Amino acid sequence: MKEKRLKLLSQWRRVVERAARAVKSVYPHAEVYLFGGAAEGRLTVLSDIDVAVVFDVEPRDRPGVVSEIWEALEREGIPLYYPLEVHVFTRKEFSKIKGVKVKLA
Repeated sequence: MKEKRLKLLSQWRRVVERAARAVKSVYPHAEVYLFGGAAEGRLTVLSDIDVAVVFDVEPRDRPGVVSEIWEALEREGIPLYYPLEVHVFTRKEFSKIKGVKVKLA
């Protein structure tokens, strides 16, 4: 089990590139960032890859936004079981997140 998860996580750089492309395909005006353990270089077998999707104004239906993003991720070949966590923020909310943030798109 751990070996399979490590294998998935070893591909995280390729996955976040595809994730950024997927997000931009459905929300071209959103910004996409990597944050958390991957951005800070401290991944472990228990890690997931945190991707922030940042909007200027609050989306009316955050769960719907996440669902649309996951549909786009699947079209990019990223399976639902991949340890990727999609977070939806407004610019103001995201500014309060501490730590390293890497802009992807």
